[in-house]
Amino acid sequence: MIASLKGRVMGWALGGLALASAYLYWQHIITQRDAYQGEAERQRERAEILREHQQWQRQQIETLNSAMAERDRALTIIADDMRASTRALEQLGETDAESRAWMDSDLPAGINDWLRELQRPGALDGVRLPDGPASPGERATRAKPDTQ
Repeated sequence: MIASLKGRVMGWALGGLALASAYLYWQHIITQRDAYQGEAERQRERAEILREHQQWQRQQIETLNSAMAERDRALTIIADDMRASTRALEQLGETDAESRAWMDSDLPAGINDWLRELQRPGALDGVRLPDGPASPGERATRAKPDTQ
């Protein structure tokens, strides 16, 4: 009887140990699954943030591309205007001898007069500029008006 009792107790003990082992293994698997699910959720959130940032960057690139295209159109218009003006000036120089001489000079007389006029204080400026020291050439120019 004792031997059979010992056999039953050993069977129950081994069965209990097997159940306890299975339960602990099951708990370990569930814990790992929960950890992996948590990590997967964090990675999904991170991926969503990265997608939103990528979308924002695409919008910025589109904005910059449209601004650059607009700038290129404006520069093309300006370049066309400059070419047309240059052609008109060249044609004027070819047809008018006085204009040709004016364009061939280093600094046309009209430009000198215009610069001098800009440097003189006007009545509306409200400020009188001192004559100050001047080079001998400037003193002669101030003393005698240009007759060109």
